[in-house]
Amino acid sequence: EYSISAAAIAIFSVGFAIIGTICVLLSFRKKRDYLLKPASMFYTFAGLCIIISVEVMRQSVKRMIDSKETAWIKYSYSWSFACACASFVLLFVCGIALLLIALPRFPQNPWETCMDAEPEH
Repeated sequence: EYSISAAAIAIFSVGFAIIGTICVLLSFRKKRDYLLKPASMFYTFAGLCIIISVEVMRQSVKRMIDSKETAWIKYSYSWSFACACASFVLLFVCGIALLLIALPRFPQNPWETCMDAEPEH
């Protein structure tokens, strides 16, 4: 039952990553910079869904090992666990970085507002 929950959360993560990629591709192709902010949020949500899915799966394995019906001598995490953790870090950090890139330029002078700033393009 935990595995099904983890798989469903992982599917949400894939969906968020696909929507984020579509937003990035549309923003680069048609010069629509306002699509970068939602793309960064979709990437960040995808990373959070992955780490939640990994934790649900880890708790499932821990519960299975602690049960009286199984006798485990030794266990270790496989390469897929490391890949899931690396993808969480990559998606989360890249989502935050893309959000920082997509933010407007901060005013250089204290009396200048963001609306007075010169456009970057």
